[in-house]
Amino acid sequence: MMQKLQRFGAAMFTPVLLFTFAGIMTAICVLMTNTAIFGGLADPSTNWYGVWSTLQAGAFTVFNIIPLLFVVGLPIGLAKKSGGRAAMESVVNYAAWNYMINAMLTYWGGAFGFKNFAKMQIVANSTNQGLTNIIGIKTLDTSIVGALIVAGITVWLHNKYFDKKLPSWLGTFQGSSYIVILGFVAMIPLALITCFVWPKIQGGISALQGFMKASGVLGI
Repeated sequence: MMQKLQRFGAAMFTPVLLFTFAGIMTAICVLMTNTAIFGGLADPSTNWYGVWSTLQAGAFTVFNIIPLLFVVGLPIGLAKKSGGRAAMESVVNYAAWNYMINAMLTYWGGAFGFKNFAKMQIVANSTNQGLTNIIGIKTLDTSIVGALIVAGITVWLHNKYFDKKLPSWLGTFQGSSYIVILGFVAMIPLALITCFVWPKIQGGISALQGFMKASGVLGI
């Protein structure tokens, strides 16, 4: 058990290491565009501001794709063999899961509390009623929780079935293809459960945040 926990910790730590440089670079860029320090030089109309804003956009990449980093990083660290293949399978399963969530909310959004899901727009720096864009897919904002669940399922499938021999006439579907097929099937109930359960979890998280904000020192 200790060895498994250590492997999991190491797999989680790899994506986290990327945050260090991204955080430092973002902080520097924010500092360089602070008008209280640089005055008119940091005005949004100047080239100075444009250069540092460009660098900040690049530095913030890691934070914009945090779920994807864990979707890729976890299989690389936990797969017993062919970690690269496992990472690819995880990305495909993660995308399929989010596409299924998008479709379910589009056609049956009212049942999950999203009556006008198809018309809802994702706005930067907004809660967006718990929605977000993941690799261009409008879906529920499950952050790294969803990423870890999908990656965990994919790793389990990969370690158990990657080397499974199929009949010769099904040989095309061995290896990664087989894992993606199994993952596709697994993502259907997972997407449905997510649509039912995650909005309630999200509501609880929001309520807790509101409580902490309103209760001052006690909340902290």
